[in-house]
Amino acid sequence: MSIPGWNIDVAGVRSAQARTIAAIEPLQGYAETYGEALWSAGYATGSDRITQALDGFGEHHRHTLPLAAKRTSNCIRGATLATNAYLSADEEMAARAQHNATIAPRPDQLGKPHK
Repeated sequence: MSIPGWNIDVAGVRSAQARTIAAIEPLQGYAETYGEALWSAGYATGSDRITQALDGFGEHHRHTLPLAAKRTSNCIRGATLATNAYLSADEEMAARAQHNATIAPRPDQLGKPHK
């Protein structure tokens, strides 16, 4: 069963999800080594100014990778919920899940329990 007026390619959604998950798996490793790599780069230059600049850059962007991972996770989960609701012919739930999939957390919300 499906929702009249909606045209979701379920196999296409599942395929896109699998490819997205495979593409973001390396982000965990990058996030873990990011700070160390910046420190090493600064140290290798032998310049305090460059080391400080890289440290500032790293601090400024420290939420970027976790935010990208959280946003991607939300999108995958939302697409799954919307597709499942579509298959169950629950138009309201599908629309809500589809909308929620595009909401990204603010950087200050990272690391806090999900409400």
